[in-house]
Amino acid sequence: MAQSGQHLTDREAALLTEYELIRNEVKKMGGLIADINAEELDELTQSMRSVEQKLALVYTVFRSSIYAHLSQQDVVSQTNDGASVYSEQFQTNCPPFD
Repeated sequence: MAQSGQHLTDREAALLTEYELIRNEVKKMGGLIADINAEELDELTQSMRSVEQKLALVYTVFRSSIYAHLSQQDVVSQTNDGASVYSEQFQTNCPPFD
């Protein structure tokens, strides 16, 4: 294989062939991404918004149930002559809910 009067070794030719294959694959991926952005982006965005709203609802319900449970435990601990049920049963390394 000759290029502007220079002869390439077999390794150089193989390397250039691999670069060309990679370049073609990158071009294909670029086209695919452009197609997705043009056609499916709005649908994907709406779907993600729906998932986000559902996740926020689940998180809110989860937090409220945890609050109710801890409030109930505080009432129980106050009726047990100040025994700290909360500190004995709920040891965790998770950060507290604010």
